Amino acid sequence: MRLPRRISPGARARRALLGDLVAAAALAALVLSLAAGLGVVGFFGLPLLLAGLLWIGLERLLGRFR
Repeated sequence: MRLPRRISPGARARRALLGDLVAAAALAALVLSLAAGLGVVGFFGLPLLLAGLLWIGLERLLGRFR
């Protein structure tokens, strides 16, 4: 599939960021699966990270309505 010829700089940056995020997630999954100690840390750290991000997101969302 060919990409369109005219891509805005913002769209190009978003595509590059998406590619970087996918690569980072794949590397993180590989590292967590290979290192048992890091896997345990990741197992407990990931829910805490998600809870923290949810907390920050809710605070920002509520701040917009105030």
